[in-house]
Amino acid sequence: MSSQFALQTSFDVEYAPASIKKWRSRRTGLSLTYVNQPTPMVNGYFAVATEIPDDSGCPHTLEHLVFMGSKKYPYKGLLDSLGQRFFSYTNAWTAIDRTVYTLTTAGWEGFQKLLPIYLDHVFNPIINDEACLTEVYHIDGKGKEKGVVFSEMQGIESQSWFVLYLEYYRSLYSKDSGYSSETGGLMSELRHLTWDQIRDFHKAMYRPDNVGVIITGSVDEKELLETMEAFDAGLPSLPETPHKRPWLDSKVDLPLTKEVIKEVSFPDDDESMGELLIGWIGPNAENTLAVLALDMVGCYLAESPISLLNKHLVEVENPSATDIDIITDDFLRIGVNFYVGGVPVGELYNVDKKIKELLESITHEENFDLTYMRQLVAQQKIKFISKTEGSPLTLSNLAISEVIYGKHDGSDLSKWSKSLKEQDELATWTAKQWCDFIKTNFIESKPVTIIGKPSPQAIKDNKAENRKRNKTIREEYGEEGLTKLQRTLDDAQAKNDAPIPDDVLTKFGKPDASKIDFIETDSYQAGQNDSKLTFYKKDGPLHERIKKDTPEDFPLYVHLEDYKSQFVTAQLVFSSAVVPPELLRYFSLVEDIFSVSIKKPDGTYLPYEEVITELNNDLLDFDLDNGFDSQFVELITVTIKFEVGKYEKAIDWLINVLKYSVFEESRVKVIIEKLINSLPDKKRNDELMMYSSQYRTVFKETSLRKAQDSIHTEGFYRELMQKIEDGKFAEIVADIDAIKEKLFNVNNMKLFLTGGCSNLENPISSWSKFVKEFNGAKSEANLDLEKVPRSFQFKSEIGQRCSGQAFLVTTPASETTHLIAMTPIPTDYSDIDIARIALASEILTAMEGPLWRGVRGSGLAYDAAIRRMVESGFLTFVIYRGADAQQAWETTKKIVHEHTSGEAEIDQIAIDNAVAGIVNSLVKAESNNHDAAVNKVLDNIFKKRGPNYARDFLKSLGSVTKEDLLEVLKKYFVPLFEPKHSLLFSCLPTTTAPGFQDFLQKQGYEVSLEEINATADEAAQNSGEESDGSEDSDGSSGSESDAE
Repeated sequence: MSSQFALQTSFDVEYAPASIKKWRSRRTGLSLTYVNQPTPMVNGYFAVATEIPDDSGCPHTLEHLVFMGSKKYPYKGLLDSLGQRFFSYTNAWTAIDRTVYTLTTAGWEGFQKLLPIYLDHVFNPIINDEACLTEVYHIDGKGKEKGVVFSEMQGIESQSWFVLYLEYYRSLYSKDSGYSSETGGLMSELRHLTWDQIRDFHKAMYRPDNVGVIITGSVDEKELLETMEAFDAGLPSLPETPHKRPWLDSKVDLPLTKEVIKEVSFPDDDESMGELLIGWIGPNAENTLAVLALDMVGCYLAESPISLLNKHLVEVENPSATDIDIITDDFLRIGVNFYVGGVPVGELYNVDKKIKELLESITHEENFDLTYMRQLVAQQKIKFISKTEGSPLTLSNLAISEVIYGKHDGSDLSKWSKSLKEQDELATWTAKQWCDFIKTNFIESKPVTIIGKPSPQAIKDNKAENRKRNKTIREEYGEEGLTKLQRTLDDAQAKNDAPIPDDVLTKFGKPDASKIDFIETDSYQAGQNDSKLTFYKKDGPLHERIKKDTPEDFPLYVHLEDYKSQFVTAQLVFSSAVVPPELLRYFSLVEDIFSVSIKKPDGTYLPYEEVITELNNDLLDFDLDNGFDSQFVELITVTIKFEVGKYEKAIDWLINVLKYSVFEESRVKVIIEKLINSLPDKKRNDELMMYSSQYRTVFKETSLRKAQDSIHTEGFYRELMQKIEDGKFAEIVADIDAIKEKLFNVNNMKLFLTGGCSNLENPISSWSKFVKEFNGAKSEANLDLEKVPRSFQFKSEIGQRCSGQAFLVTTPASETTHLIAMTPIPTDYSDIDIARIALASEILTAMEGPLWRGVRGSGLAYDAAIRRMVESGFLTFVIYRGADAQQAWETTKKIVHEHTSGEAEIDQIAIDNAVAGIVNSLVKAESNNHDAAVNKVLDNIFKKRGPNYARDFLKSLGSVTKEDLLEVLKKYFVPLFEPKHSLLFSCLPTTTAPGFQDFLQKQGYEVSLEEINATADEAAQNSGEESDGSEDSDGSSGSESDAE
């Protein structure tokens, strides 16, 4: 047992398979929290309480600079390079009140080696001038402003949410409060931030007594304490006079006594829809009952379509908003805010007034629905248990907050995380208690309201300001000065990018991948599942029960993945190919099938409000979406999650929703109006618009990916509204009924059950009643798992040709550039080139690898990546938040050519590190039982890669030679930058579009330019595609998830 680390608390978590211990160093004050919850991934969170009263960005810049080397390990990128070598992933994030450094490792062995090295970077970073210059802010030889942090903030400062929140925190908290600061750093402040300011901030905040180390997963506790003891011995001792604690020893802002309403403008030339932000300072974080009650009030107000605010503002004809998000800030006193999107500009002040009136109304007992609130409390408790059963993330977040705001004696940790007694107490609250609580926190405590209006003038002002600044820079420095700036920058990059000696990387050894324990779940089959795959169990109690319980000639395909759990997830998977192409555009409407009314054959009618209430009582999750686990996006999946004891009810709900749902005119009108009103907000999303351009161009009409794109379907949904106005709603109903009839057919569905299947009564025969309802005609288009529909089969002519064209999209308020280039690759998961492409991609794009240093490290973009998309058959190059897309593209092309030609050598260390990085990705994808089960289904059933894919894939990587890598670089990576063999899509500022268009034309691309604020017909015409058809949230992520 450690001599310096004193055990402060130790307890079992009552509602999750976890136990927690916390120690604190008597000598330094450094704390250590261990959440013991078995998983193959070990996660570390190194939390620093950070308080600053200005917008300089010191907390955020430090988050970046820590990775530039430490005094003991003075090499930029050593941490990331070693991390990759040790099956690890490093990252960090900065919030208003904390900076947290993360370490995710496959297994304890690699984590243990990295832990003291990482902590040395946290406590002893170099913070030299060269690192600050490239990471924070600089001006290059062309007079362009760059820097990794600067580029990141440039990408968000003009976005509507950023503009509103900046004013919100400044208005809710006093000027000298750290809570009113923009810790990311405003661009105007980053330009003048001195490196000494950053160093001083580190000295003030990064003290052992102000840092907590939180670790989750399966570790050797004795070895953990020995490692921490050895590291702690090198840290400074606590001073005789205790340090001031950030936040806890500062002046506390109390709830406001006067209401504040302010108006701000954000750049956008579509002036139809605005946004609204309302917030309060709430109860003290120590009052755990009040904090939880605040969360429950948030659920009461906006958790579902029948919640109070949604019912009155969103789920109505002529909706006053498209969505309402309630967000809490886990500060010393909890903050709570309502972010209201898609508000017609003329309604902004009325919506603010309406929300306040609704809040006031439920301070009266006669207006408060106690039954509904008690249902919510019970539902949220079950959901919380489900969440903590599957992942230690919730417990780690509580432990991080305890480091920032908890008592130094560790007593708050058990108070905040041991039991669910607060949920039990809230379940007994009376209507009066709830009304009094709402009155105290939302009526007597006064809010700040920020009215956000779109402004074309703000676009003009921003452009004028940028032109003026560019001119000022050129005039101030002149040609000679700019040349000097470039020389200084080049010298800084050369110093930062000095190679790490091989012996430094190899002296730590490398962990053994064979020691990593992959999670195993048990697989069973029933019904029409006659697969010959060898991983299915053929004996044991559950196998015998399934065998006895399966009716003769049972027509449904069933696959079960069993592991210890109180919950089961049922996924019904369908092929969209059975649906006529002209009806696919309805899917953004059909996705709301769980929030419409139900009418049974016996005349029983359930209005949609009752449907949602009862669904929430019986199910934890329910959803209809395209894809299976975000892959195979031409499929449709209906997913429900439920407690084991509610199996029969869950199946009944599937029958009622899929068979007897009724899309009524009033409800459909509301759904369509929300889709249309959400468009201005989507069009402000630069990245989303780039992927919209890609999907509309690369895929054809029969593709769900295109059919759910918001720009493609804008005209279609406006036409549907006109049909309703013209009294032709019956035509819409007929189309939806046709979709349901063709889609929900037992011959077109496969059932996957994951979770506590061994605890299910009648696991197969329970579905007999379901099968009777959905027995339909057989069709060649029905889902056949031997011929799963895949994205590459739905390519348009342009997508198949993949040659010579570039599609540029401009959005009015855009400040940075997003870009994706693509070239064809094999679509067979077992193709030998896939492993080679994976390895080559990892070598090029690893943290502190060639692209990281060449593009991100030079301030050309916040991120650049090369990804393999096996489903659609493309290799892609992606620029995220580019400050200089042209130079980023040219730099990456140069890097690829240098590696292909041998000018830049691919050494064995780079190959070993890349293999290790892929190991980490594989294990991370299966870090809990549910994910492991789903991956097993994907690998074996959908991708047909075999039951030992992960292990076999690692073996195949081990046999890849340098020659193999050079071959795939030449075969696939070089063509990515050749117009003859590639397509390119980009969303960029209107000011830079002409120059980039000219550059691409000189490269050999035929360039199309689209203004995204154009009408649907014009947009489609400009992009070379016809117009009509909605975008689903799957598209917003902008990437196919072909996780290997």
